[in-house]
Amino acid sequence: MVIQRYGDVAGGAEAHARALVKVLRAHVDVEVATTTARDYWTWRNELTAGTTWVDGVRVHRFPVTKPRARMFHASERRAFGGSHSLADELDFLDAQGPVAPDLTEFLRRHGREFDHVLFFTYIYWTTIFGLPIVPERAVLVPTAHEEPAIGLTMYRRVFHLPRAIAYNTAEERAMVERRFANARVPNEIVGVGVDAPASASAERFRATHRLNGPLFLYLGRIVESKGCIELFDLWQRWRARTRTEATLVLAGHREMEIPDRADVRYLGEIPESDKWDAFAACSALLVPERLQSLSLVTLEAWAMGRPVICPAQAPVLASMSRRASAGIPYRSFPEFAESCELLIERPQLGDRLGRGGRDFVARTYTWPVVVDKYLDLFAEVRARTSADLS
Repeated sequence: MVIQRYGDVAGGAEAHARALVKVLRAHVDVEVATTTARDYWTWRNELTAGTTWVDGVRVHRFPVTKPRARMFHASERRAFGGSHSLADELDFLDAQGPVAPDLTEFLRRHGREFDHVLFFTYIYWTTIFGLPIVPERAVLVPTAHEEPAIGLTMYRRVFHLPRAIAYNTAEERAMVERRFANARVPNEIVGVGVDAPASASAERFRATHRLNGPLFLYLGRIVESKGCIELFDLWQRWRARTRTEATLVLAGHREMEIPDRADVRYLGEIPESDKWDAFAACSALLVPERLQSLSLVTLEAWAMGRPVICPAQAPVLASMSRRASAGIPYRSFPEFAESCELLIERPQLGDRLGRGGRDFVARTYTWPVVVDKYLDLFAEVRARTSADLS
């Protein structure tokens, strides 16, 4: 596996990748090639270069020679402008980071010693320069969504070169194939597995954190890019106009200010068992982010039988919520407010939506299903590589 960060780092794609490695290692020998960075804003070298072990898996870490540039946003504006050159796009890629030439050199020397090379996320230097070195054995997990970067010309080859593509959702595949006309590349909607524990306890969560009344939950990085500014605005406007008692509970890595209010509780980064208890206790999971290829916390909420409230402008999550009959997309503040009120006044509605989510996850996003799909893609890669060599 080739990925920009790996190990104890906060990030949806990185958490997905680590969980996948843990389950795949029971079926294939796995190694990871990554950088020494932990922070995706800076890409500073914080970890030791060389070979180490994470979860019993060999991890090769390579230094970042170009971290996030101080003038990154200037490069971004030039690349995303209406009239720009390929040089502008490559300058954006370098400025974005992480540039790690020792990682690509490792692929040149050793990449063909592996049957399959799994590249995680399309957008970073590690994929755009690593994948062309071993295209005949590459499987791309693009984690792609509608964003300005995906329209750049330099990314086109990333979606045409690999032997196979593992998409997270039907919506992601439709978007990529519409943009790149790459349906000829073998692919599968794979996603990620979710295993909800049977022992989660709403009462334990409420007692541990001294929380009463209806709870609405946000899990993940608390940062502007995840829609948290909009979430805080919607919450404060709703609470100002209603007599309904409710608490917004936030857990995750904080990267911005959180409103100092009695009806907003920040728990910090909570352990895994506490997370599942939080799902059991909430009326709904709030997912304000609009640009994403898949929301892992949404799948976890659905696996626990809890609904989600999300923006209707989030093409993937809103579509999945409708397909699963497991969420309420909102188009405006009044719809957000009405959704929260409904789930408090009619808890049976939340239970019904939650059952839809649980059934959806059981059909599509369990680890046995995910592993089988990956093993099928790997077999496709080996068959095509063997045919080329013969």
